[in-house]
Amino acid sequence: MKHRRSIDLVDGCDAVEIDRETLTTLPQWYVIHARCPACQRQTPIDRHTLAYRFGRHLSLARIGSRLKCSGCGNRNGNQLLLGRLPRD
Repeated sequence: MKHRRSIDLVDGCDAVEIDRETLTTLPQWYVIHARCPACQRQTPIDRHTLAYRFGRHLSLARIGSRLKCSGCGNRNGNQLLLGRLPRD
């Protein structure tokens, strides 16, 4: 699946175990996006800002539930999407 900015979103074969992965263990070539199910807004998120706000050792699975949509203010069911930057 492709993001509108041509970033490859992780599919089943490149799946990351989000229950075990944290912001410190996630490789640097992954980018993080948030998606709101209410308004379908999708935006990239800086991993350093997330680490400062929620802690570096919080699992990726628990971060999505703590996000708030900046478009509609929704706090329920927000999701994290992982994208992989192209590598040489």
